Amino acid sequence: MSATVWIQGAIAIDTILYLPRFPEAGSFIQSTKTEERPGGTSANVALGLATTGIETGFVGYLGNDENGRTLRKVLDDSDIDRVVITEIDGPTSHVLILVDDKSERTIIGLSPSHLRSLRMDKVPLRAGDIVVFVLWREEFLDDLLRAQKLGCVCVLGTAALDDPRIEKADLVIGSNSDFSSELNIDAQLKRFERIVITHGQEGAIEHNRGGHLSQPTFPAIAVDSTGAGDSFLAGYLAGYAWGSSSEDSLRMGAQWAASAVETPSSIPPDWKSVNEKWSK
Repeated sequence: MSATVWIQGAIAIDTILYLPRFPEAGSFIQSTKTEERPGGTSANVALGLATTGIETGFVGYLGNDENGRTLRKVLDDSDIDRVVITEIDGPTSHVLILVDDKSERTIIGLSPSHLRSLRMDKVPLRAGDIVVFVLWREEFLDDLLRAQKLGCVCVLGTAALDDPRIEKADLVIGSNSDFSSELNIDAQLKRFERIVITHGQEGAIEHNRGGHLSQPTFPAIAVDSTGAGDSFLAGYLAGYAWGSSSEDSLRMGAQWAASAVETPSSIPPDWKSVNEKWSK
């Protein structure tokens, strides 16, 4: 039986407002288009990764409302192999995303987050599985220790760099905006084998015990930057799970992110279409 990549975190309904510019305090602005679609960082990563053929599991929560039923169907109809959902007595995650004429976005939470109450005790982890805590929270430490004890490979979001209780992990990956800027990244390599940090349009850098690797962004006609970071993560994780080199994993992530910004969707585009485009 092959290893499973378990993605833990939120799935949400995204309400998207396309605007000619971001509003100023006290002003009125008319949206040029409005739509609702599935989203949520962790779910986006899982839905994208599953299209590569890698055995993928998703661990999240849904509320007892219409949005919860809508998102359950999205998961059921997807390529994700295993879904472990905690049902909460309350609304499903819902966010408002403002997208300006330069395809930059601002995200506003519309419902309470239950991410900190999410646990993985019902997940059938096995040695060799890859467990991904996309958005690290200190409450996840017990789940991390359990996964490590079972022999799982553990991947954490960059907020873990600020958590001194974590003794070790295999990979830290995420945005440069999710941790303290004054941290000495090289010193963090005593705890983490690889640290991959995305810097938006400036690309990504992998720090490892052998040195540093830089990956620039690929050219793209930007339509909506929502989900670009999630697509990068899905691409890098795919390479990581396949045992690809760091160079290849970074490249796959950057190519998937470039394809994502050309698509008006929160969920990453299908890997087959991305691979076909960049293989030409």
